[in-house]
Amino acid sequence: MKKILWLIILLIIGANSAMAKISDYDKYFRVDMKMEIPDINEYIKKLDSKYSLYDKGYDSRFKMGNSFKKEFSQTIRSYGMSEGRIKNSYEDDLIDLLNWLPKESYQYIGPMLHQVPGMSEKILNMPGIKETKNKFPKDTAERMKGIENIEFMSPALYFLLMPEIWGEKKPENLDRPKPKRVKKPRVTIDLPDYLKEKADIPTKVAEKKPASAIKKQKTGSIMAGKLRTLSPNLTSPLTTKDVRAFVNTIDAIIEFGMKDNMRNFSKLIIGESLLDIWEQEHGTALMQNSLKDLVNPCQRLILKTKFAGLYDEFASIVVKEGFSPEEWAYTCDKTIKAFRVLEANQSIAYAVKYHRRGYYDQYINQLPKKWREEMFATEAAIVKMYTVFKEDVDTVRPYQKELSEKFLKNNGIMLTAPIFY
Repeated sequence: MKKILWLIILLIIGANSAMAKISDYDKYFRVDMKMEIPDINEYIKKLDSKYSLYDKGYDSRFKMGNSFKKEFSQTIRSYGMSEGRIKNSYEDDLIDLLNWLPKESYQYIGPMLHQVPGMSEKILNMPGIKETKNKFPKDTAERMKGIENIEFMSPALYFLLMPEIWGEKKPENLDRPKPKRVKKPRVTIDLPDYLKEKADIPTKVAEKKPASAIKKQKTGSIMAGKLRTLSPNLTSPLTTKDVRAFVNTIDAIIEFGMKDNMRNFSKLIIGESLLDIWEQEHGTALMQNSLKDLVNPCQRLILKTKFAGLYDEFASIVVKEGFSPEEWAYTCDKTIKAFRVLEANQSIAYAVKYHRRGYYDQYINQLPKKWREEMFATEAAIVKMYTVFKEDVDTVRPYQKELSEKFLKNNGIMLTAPIFY
């Protein structure tokens, strides 16, 4: 539910684009695959305590026992005789979001909320939301008018009727400061030592390059595709043979996760949870930590194999194509980002462009404070998902169809690594 409202918010924001800067989340998205792994058993105990189930007081419905918990009995009686209610976990957040939106947008949101099972009565009785029950939006986009039986469309799709989404008019009651164009600093791609720290900067962003850097690029391009890259890292260019070797590993890696009734896949899920706990303790976790998996899915996968105790078994697979797990991860992530660029349609291209330039930052700053960090992190993730060297895109292009077939076959996920956005 909250995700749907965020989508509507971003669409309203998109109707009034403005220049601003993107917050720097590099420290959160940078992956250290050489990190020292803690005592896994200790973190498994923490995971067990975090997700421990409520003690029902009986073994099973077939073995109920002869005693009844006194505390449970008292709770039932006191709750049954009270007029209180249990507040939904999402209630306060949803109210904040609705209060932020202009009242004119309620006609597209309210009917959907009234159809959500268990929706908070406090939300359904909000002024402006209460009146929308079973009501079709009055103000619809011109291009949507006259469509036969449109009044029978699902209320979950009413937001598509907003004129603002189609650029037909601007929201009138959005009290927002006039955006100012923020001049972005020029980025100079320097010598390799510098590149190691600035791996996320795409080639086309560079405005000036030292002669040595240009010379190296031209020399490297002559051999592109003819040789494998020795010790690939974050900044080394892809060759066609690198991509070919990565593609050759995909089926074996999927099989690795599925064997023994998905035993390894289950272990990786646990490893992911342990990694999240570790990052929360060390202050490197995001509110939506899964954003990291979208940005660098394969590097994160290697960390998960370590927390799951599967690193050596995984290494035995990728070594058949001459990779160490870390080298495979760098090659994989660069290939996936290049593949995303090749697959991106015009809408995605514009979205990445606008987020890269920080068009929406000043509007995000108008959100309730507790939501700003999450939105800025999401914006940074969108940009980084499609940040790749242009040369790498050209290298991956011949393999686009084969990669698409393999990724679609596995539902856009390679083990726990998300490929598609």
